[in-house]
Amino acid sequence: MESGRNVFIAAHQPLMREGLKVLLRGLEGVRVCGEASDGRAALEGCERLGADLAVIECGLPLLDGVCVMRLLKRRHPSRRVLAIGGDDPAMLRPALEAGADGYLLPEASAEEVRMAVRALLAGGGWLSPWAAREVLRDRRSAAEAEPAERERDALALLTPREREVLHLVAEGYRNREIAGLLVVSDRTVEKHRANLFRKLSLHSQADARAWAEERGFALRPRPRGERSGFG
Repeated sequence: MESGRNVFIAAHQPLMREGLKVLLRGLEGVRVCGEASDGRAALEGCERLGADLAVIECGLPLLDGVCVMRLLKRRHPSRRVLAIGGDDPAMLRPALEAGADGYLLPEASAEEVRMAVRALLAGGGWLSPWAAREVLRDRRSAAEAEPAERERDALALLTPREREVLHLVAEGYRNREIAGLLVVSDRTVEKHRANLFRKLSLHSQADARAWAEERGFALRPRPRGERSGFG
């Protein structure tokens, strides 16, 4: 960590500001360059004093702490921001989205505060154990939802005619039969079929039927006496 790094503290309660100042005074090469009790003063102070790291409480008055973080990171992307907030995902997520490089709970131990400050000034990040669990939970949820979202997105890419062809292919009709039903050329059906197969990553008529059945598509029975396309 470089020497002579400036840290600005923004917290509503004097007790929190004093506690943080006491903790940071013990860190070699770190100087508390200023403090503020509201968001407007925090933004002005960080700008005027050129803080390398801003320790900002999320719930600041006058100008919300998350808003201060967003403005600071927008104006100075390289400036480091350590957010302090409660164990509430509704507070954690906006802070991280605003660009906070770290997140601590108010009850963090003295050693954790020091480690977080060192990590951020060295160019890294820091999440409290609770925040780290929440971030991992969000990532797992996003990963689980991603396949379904991709399928919905792919289906939305189909044109109305491609959807018609998809239903008929899934019901077992051959290209020539589909062309007759839709009153289009065989070549047009082949084009629609190739496009929808590519968009949905299908490879055969059996794939199309399985895909449609798995997603609850209402497949109409073929008229009696018609030969199935699977035969």
